[in-house]
Amino acid sequence: MTAADLLRSTRSQAGLSVRALADAAGVAASTVHRIERGELQPTVEMLRRIVEAAGMRLRVESEPDHSASMLGLARAIGADRARNNRDRRVLRAAEFADRFRRSDPDAQRRMITAEPPSTGDRRWDVFVAALTEWLAIQANLAVPAWTRHKDRYLRHGWWVVPMAPLRAWEYAGSPAPFRRRGVYLHRDALSTPLPAAGPPLSS
Repeated sequence: MTAADLLRSTRSQAGLSVRALADAAGVAASTVHRIERGELQPTVEMLRRIVEAAGMRLRVESEPDHSASMLGLARAIGADRARNNRDRRVLRAAEFADRFRRSDPDAQRRMITAEPPSTGDRRWDVFVAALTEWLAIQANLAVPAWTRHKDRYLRHGWWVVPMAPLRAWEYAGSPAPFRRRGVYLHRDALSTPLPAAGPPLSS
């Protein structure tokens, strides 16, 4: 939920006009109006002040999001690994890639700069590094140094989709950062845009 959605909902539940809520919060009516229109992004403190003026409490929480950054993706892959669900891991990676491509350069840097934790499986740790390098190159960003660590390469080839008849196709379609690391997965599995309005998979 955006700040605009939150404020509109809060004001509606309180049965207050824009001016009445603004007066109660001690801010200009134009401030409330601009927040509700999405033209102004308020600080948490300002939003708390306005929400409390409507007789409610603002609660800010964080929750895991596999498409928010490479850290979130690695944690989600680790959780899915425990459930032995390979398809879900690839789908999460595709969702991350889709969100990355739709983000501005500053957001893209934030999504890949920090080194993610281990997934608990070196193959998937290497996969995460390969995906990061591939996306960085596509976006003309510097490839994070953590992706070049020796532990981010495999000594033996690994086909993410373990189907022998598809190996030649998977190898030919694997992006270079994946092949260099010994990870083989066709780029189509990571490049199919997903509906922007669809909610991300829950962890």
